[in-house]
Amino acid sequence: MIKDNQLIALFNAPTRVLKAERLLRKDGFSCRLIPAPREVAEGCALALRFSVSDQTVILAELARHDLSPRRMYRKQDGGFLAVPVEEQA
Repeated sequence: MIKDNQLIALFNAPTRVLKAERLLRKDGFSCRLIPAPREVAEGCALALRFSVSDQTVILAELARHDLSPRRMYRKQDGGFLAVPVEEQA
């Protein structure tokens, strides 16, 4: 289940999202591999869920390993809002 103000990150391949989750968990980050919600799924059926409060450090860690997500969405008021690319940097 995705709660309001949680983020989901979508990747372009299942291998990338699996690698990202494994890396983040190994480094002690709180994240969970989930089925990508139908409203936002594009190709890969998996997504990575994490807290908005961890966004900066998680994205920096993923970028450091060349595993940046293709798209991100924030759950808000029962729907999904795209997080602009500028906020991911």
